[in-house]
Amino acid sequence: MRKENSSNAINEKALQEFCNASKTLALFSGRWKLSILFQLSERATNYTAFKIRMPDISDRTLSKQLNELSQDGLIWKEKDKASSVYGLTEKGLKLVPILVHLANFQL
Repeated sequence: MRKENSSNAINEKALQEFCNASKTLALFSGRWKLSILFQLSERATNYTAFKIRMPDISDRTLSKQLNELSQDGLIWKEKDKASSVYGLTEKGLKLVPILVHLANFQL
């Protein structure tokens, strides 16, 4: 975890204020966020389904990534009796074409 007053954090914040592309990329930076967003682009998904489709992700990491995506306004969360269900918000849906282009990009 990076300190908020470190030079890296300060530089990142300045770059994001200057460059919208950098700010957008920061929204889904994180080891598992792209996979989570791709799954949600197909359909709303519950926590257990994420664990089945991404067996190598720890509970702590999955929870953290889902919370960050929710805080950034990209996903919504509804709790029912058995589990939590997640889906893309309107803002998250706007990212889907970008994610598709990223997936199709080849060097």
